[in-house]
Amino acid sequence: MNDDSVILIGGAPQIGKTAVALKLATQLEYSCLSTDDLIDAITAVTTPQSHPHLHILEQRDHRKYFIKNSVARLVADAEYCIEGLWPAIKNVIIKHVEEHSPIVIEGWHLLPKKLITLELPNVFSIWLVTQREFFEQKIAQQAELFRQIPMGQELSRKFIDRSAIVNDNIRQAAASWKLPIVEVSLSDSAEEICNRCREILDQDRK
Repeated sequence: MNDDSVILIGGAPQIGKTAVALKLATQLEYSCLSTDDLIDAITAVTTPQSHPHLHILEQRDHRKYFIKNSVARLVADAEYCIEGLWPAIKNVIIKHVEEHSPIVIEGWHLLPKKLITLELPNVFSIWLVTQREFFEQKIAQQAELFRQIPMGQELSRKFIDRSAIVNDNIRQAAASWKLPIVEVSLSDSAEEICNRCREILDQDRK
């Protein structure tokens, strides 16, 4: 890994990418970007008619969206959104590589199958993965909040199911292309996970 690297931190929603990426960027003195911020910026200057991929998840009430749709539909919509956002993510990566401008980019919009098509120097990825119990325990910590929501139990189940499926897909894809995986648990602090990421990146530096 060089001092002008682009580092991608991918993983399912709620797995802790943002906290890890911020710590890593601070340690390395890199810039940091979330793909959530990127899509927020793009959807502000586009419309559902001009860019349907990017607006598929834009709902007036996100809770109703989760409740009324099947888990398969939720996963398919997420993948549809990723397809729409990928050209923007790709251009950001290319720009930072060409300008030798180091950055950490994190988000669930990053996928192993997209990364391997880049074939760019100084681009490194780390994929945070976990077990289904991680998402179950994380939602359980918010049990009181979900109890206050109509059909909160159904909503929490779909949050868990979608995150678990996305997580398993990322694990399988990263493993198949021999991309570095970091296993995380609820007991891990962001600093501990960051240190594991640093170990992998330092190995790549050699």
